[in-house]
Amino acid sequence: MPQRQSRAPHADQDQDQDRCQDPDPEPDRREGPDQGQDRSHGRGRADGPASFPFPHRDGLGPVPEFAELRRDDPVVRVRLPSGDSAWLVTRHADVRRVLADPRFSRSRATRGDGPRINRTTTLPDSILAADPPEHSRLRRLVAPALTVRRAEAMRRDIALLTDDLLTRLEGQERPADLVRHFTRPLPLTVICDLLGTPRVDGELLDGWNDALRSLTAVPDAEVMTAVDEMTAYLVRLVAAKRAHPADDMLSVLVAARDQDDRLSEDELISFCLVLLAGGYGTTSNRLAGLVHLLLEQPSRYGQLSRDPGLIPGAVEELLRYMQATVGANMRVATEDVVLSGVTVPKGDAVLALTASANHDEDVYPEPGLLDLTRAVPGHLAFGHGAHFCVGAQLARVQLQEALAGLVRRMPRLHAAGTPRWAAGQVTRAPRDLPVGW
Repeated sequence: MPQRQSRAPHADQDQDQDRCQDPDPEPDRREGPDQGQDRSHGRGRADGPASFPFPHRDGLGPVPEFAELRRDDPVVRVRLPSGDSAWLVTRHADVRRVLADPRFSRSRATRGDGPRINRTTTLPDSILAADPPEHSRLRRLVAPALTVRRAEAMRRDIALLTDDLLTRLEGQERPADLVRHFTRPLPLTVICDLLGTPRVDGELLDGWNDALRSLTAVPDAEVMTAVDEMTAYLVRLVAAKRAHPADDMLSVLVAARDQDDRLSEDELISFCLVLLAGGYGTTSNRLAGLVHLLLEQPSRYGQLSRDPGLIPGAVEELLRYMQATVGANMRVATEDVVLSGVTVPKGDAVLALTASANHDEDVYPEPGLLDLTRAVPGHLAFGHGAHFCVGAQLARVQLQEALAGLVRRMPRLHAAGTPRWAAGQVTRAPRDLPVGW
């Protein structure tokens, strides 16, 4: 049976990165009081490494701890829920380097008895746990279904689904929960249709997803129960696709396993789990977060209602700004590597925080300002390097069409209560969004 890391899989990653530049090779410009001192092993703390993740805060605004680390301790040791330690990397150039440099291995971080975020088993056959060339082999199987062209071809159907969900929402009593009626069912239906999962099973998948995204929210045993239940479900679904193939991604993966022997059985099941959990959960949380940020200051939502042409660019700025991802996929250094003057020794674990990188003051002027007209090339909301989100364009289309549908159908949408927030998960997101219109 495949095993799985407790952090939710984010549908794995890639993109045309011609617009990305190499990290600045110039000397560090933000050295604090220790400038010129030997920092080869990082700056220690009198009371030992800080615990990570940092204490939960509701909302998606700037994280003060990240800003302090970028300024004073850009590469620092932290203590994880498992009791293991890792290097936390917070600056944009360093994060990009960790994500793109083959000396930082995902495979080494998910196999064997090395450091872990928490003490659940991992998913060694997953695309999220692989390094090239294994990662490249797995990625080639799904990349053709998730190209920019294919995502754009799905735009009309996603717009129709958006309208259908908003029509149903309009029939609800006010205030209504936008998460329950819109931001969850939209990406869940899209991923079910893409993979060939019955829509009626959406509630099951939704329940498992919450456990799969846990860092500290639920006991490790509960996470593994969700993994086992979802794995059993996928084994049954794969058997059904073998008996009755259809025009969907799951049938394509089954054929790759049975006809071309390009996948092992464990890889097949792991692939399905990653695509379902990552393809739905991440987009759902981001959509809820984007709407929350727009309604938090009504002028933001009003700006898009008056000028919906801003929506594509606004989505990118919202993704950059929102501090939703509080963790990162762990990597292990395969040799000594220097980051911001700190030597990360071979065998040590590294967490590269894309949320912090997206607020790096050297890359984004006034990063704590949410400017819906800002151009944000190079943001890392979808990752970077070999593991850049393979479903990024599909996610963008869903976010764009969701916001376009909302401002068109509900130009007076407004918050009608204080949302509850998910705590102890790999992403921060509102559990509900009470709204009126």
